[in-house]
Amino acid sequence: MYIEGYADLDSTNKYFAKRGISDSRLKKTQWFSTLPIAIGTHLGDFSDEHSELSKAAIKLALEKGINFIDTAINYRGMRAERDIGECLRQLINEKEQIKRSEIIISTKTGILPGDITLNMNSNLYLQEVLLKEGAIEEHEINRIDYHKHTLSPKYFEWSINKARQHMGIETIDIHYVHNPEFSMMVLGEERFYKSLIKLFEFYEGQVEAGSIRSYGVATWDALLIDDGEPGYISLERTVEAAKAAAGNKNNFKFIMLPFNLKNNEAATKRNQTVGRKLLSALEAAQELEIYTTISAPLVQGECFAEASPEKMLRYVTDSDSVFAAMVGMKQAMHVEENLKIYI
Repeated sequence: MYIEGYADLDSTNKYFAKRGISDSRLKKTQWFSTLPIAIGTHLGDFSDEHSELSKAAIKLALEKGINFIDTAINYRGMRAERDIGECLRQLINEKEQIKRSEIIISTKTGILPGDITLNMNSNLYLQEVLLKEGAIEEHEINRIDYHKHTLSPKYFEWSINKARQHMGIETIDIHYVHNPEFSMMVLGEERFYKSLIKLFEFYEGQVEAGSIRSYGVATWDALLIDDGEPGYISLERTVEAAKAAAGNKNNFKFIMLPFNLKNNEAATKRNQTVGRKLLSALEAAQELEIYTTISAPLVQGECFAEASPEKMLRYVTDSDSVFAAMVGMKQAMHVEENLKIYI
């Protein structure tokens, strides 16, 4: 039985008030509020040991003041979503320590996954599950080297249902197209944006059905490279695709991209055209009224010799154009350390 509900502004505000966290420290949308950091779940291997560490970190985060969890169906061979589901069942259903309406959950799809519980890598899972179940057809797969990507609405429906099953929730707050640049490189501009309109039409139906609340694109370098380079995506054309799908009241509300001290091109490189203005990706998102979440804010620890985690996180989250940074916290001690920065 799925946990009903979704994050709402009143409940998320009360979540922080109950923990003595000042309203002035929060980032807000019309739907919900959050600290400027979320707990990311990409880090770690497929082992039971890493699952136990991850679940301990997630539970501590939700108890202490981080109410935003980010994941993807392909993270850790589907274990990341499943681990989140176990934490939610314990904290919401069994212990009643938090409410579903107090927490924001985002996940992603588009990259074809494997399933560690079935001991299947992505190639085997594609052959033995996705193709056989009719979740995807061979011609819908866009291949770049070893990457397998799709924009197929049929696959996205399968994936959203699987994510809801893994996490035991009725509604996903934010669902992202994961690394759409892979499909762009195969399809080219015109086919890509036409496919995006169809996918966004599907997403709007999912909002109406209550499976998701909003959607977006989670990119790596697509919004940061120069126009004309393979995989470049125009944020303005992406918003136009959403408007073509559902008009001005569409539910395309979020993007995700990397931004950190080592790679600050999201703020400094003007490669996105909006109207007649040449803007950075962060500026373009603001201009288009899209919220920006950040991946890799700590560069997976690569720069700790040059700057402290606090300095690195502050650099990212102090920006008015950043809604929240997805911080990989595989251990409870990292949750405690990062929370101290903000509360």
